[in-house]
Amino acid sequence: MKQLSFLMIAGMLFSIAACQIITAPATAVGVSTDMKLGGVPSLPYYTFSKEGLERLNRQMVEYQVPFTLADTSMAVYGTDFRDIVAVRYDEVLFTNMKEATASLHKLLNAKKIQNSENYILTSIDTALEDGYMLFAAVYRPELTITVAGKDDPSATRTLTPEDIEFYRPYRTDAAGEKLDTVYEWAALPVESYSRQARQAVLLTLTANQMAKRIAKPEYWDKEKIWMQGNYLDVAIEQDRVYTEFLGK
Repeated sequence: MKQLSFLMIAGMLFSIAACQIITAPATAVGVSTDMKLGGVPSLPYYTFSKEGLERLNRQMVEYQVPFTLADTSMAVYGTDFRDIVAVRYDEVLFTNMKEATASLHKLLNAKKIQNSENYILTSIDTALEDGYMLFAAVYRPELTITVAGKDDPSATRTLTPEDIEFYRPYRTDAAGEKLDTVYEWAALPVESYSRQARQAVLLTLTANQMAKRIAKPEYWDKEKIWMQGNYLDVAIEQDRVYTEFLGK
């Protein structure tokens, strides 16, 4: 079991022939959902069993983390956590990072987090067709930004929260001044956040990492590799690190 990769253990089997992600329950490969609390890279471990989510919420309560799944359920969905698991499991709350950020703000505001509007969820979507997203949760001190394009650095754009391109990570603005501070990032299989209950886990894990306010500048090097088309290199390295962390 220790030799299996993170995504393989989670049940995310990559089909080279079909170039599609195939999902399987964690129990099908003998994975225990009783494990250490991790950050967003551990999302696939936590989201492939509805029963596992209830255990995860209990663990969060025991660890006394700032945000539990129950907190997210009430703040974002306005309902008991068990209703999301049992009733709304297959529904979808957000379909892009603009919508996801709006949900995050509801959660942060419920806990009266200062400057909550400056916490932004972003993504690099160049590998979506292959079933992966590069996710980053950032603190952005400005809400109107002028930046170089991610795909075409020679083009500059002024963006606000109304623009979908606003929800990409930007290390600096067009003038070269520091912009985003990354507090969490992960290479995520799309299937791991494709349903409402799974999205609740993503929001909760993200909020807890943001609460630590520990910058993760290594993200920017990983983004370069990802943008060059080598997204699996990033995902595999992440899997190795988190497999060791989770003791699998």
